[in-house]
Amino acid sequence: MKRILTLLAAFVALTACEIEQAEYFDPTAEGFRMFSCANDHLWGQVTIATHVLFFDRYYSAPEEERETIHDRYFYSSRIVGSGNEWRIIDDRRELTIYTDGRSLSTDGATWRYACSCRNYAGNDLPTITCRTNDTLTSYDLRLPNGGGELSFTATYYSQPHNDGTTRYGCELQIEGRGECAPCQDFYDYGFEKIVYEIVEPLKYTSNSGERFDAGQLQLTTETAEGPLETHAEYLDDSIRIRFGIHESLYCYY
Repeated sequence: MKRILTLLAAFVALTACEIEQAEYFDPTAEGFRMFSCANDHLWGQVTIATHVLFFDRYYSAPEEERETIHDRYFYSSRIVGSGNEWRIIDDRRELTIYTDGRSLSTDGATWRYACSCRNYAGNDLPTITCRTNDTLTSYDLRLPNGGGELSFTATYYSQPHNDGTTRYGCELQIEGRGECAPCQDFYDYGFEKIVYEIVEPLKYTSNSGERFDAGQLQLTTETAEGPLETHAEYLDDSIRIRFGIHESLYCYY
């Protein structure tokens, strides 16, 4: 009798474990991992590109205004350089910008740049090219190694605070497509690369932290088991992931 009760207890415990694990099964988890890789890639690249735009404001300003612009956008950084090569240095990274002798807001101007937090093959560096017409200024961002062919518009803003200070920033509306360069997470999950397409423009605000404020992505990848597709939508405080026939919301801060 005692042996029967022991076996029965063990069976109940095992069954409880299996039920508990089933309760936490997430059918969209793989789709969310695809999204996380693409989001990190895009957010990191767009953040660097935004600093290039901020530097254009410094570069284009008269000498007597540069200190004011430095304090708005690069308060904790040093800017050194002259001519067509400049460096922005802080305690986290060094951003080197190669201008073509013109402001980046001039039609046809193309700047190259390199960030110490990224690896680049040879001289294949990211580039930003300006396109202007009578009503609109937009930019084409090309990332090396197939990382992206993006286009965006930029709106600069200032936000007064109750303590009397003002925060300056930039809002981008971004379109385009590309793929994520391989990283360790991809290999852990069996992904070789993730191809992304922005199917609804991404809204990026430079003071919003590590996130986009709106937009939608369509993601595809190849695995040993076959292709995977994911749709991701940025909401106010969450991400809606559609993976196959399943859909889930994830917190996003």
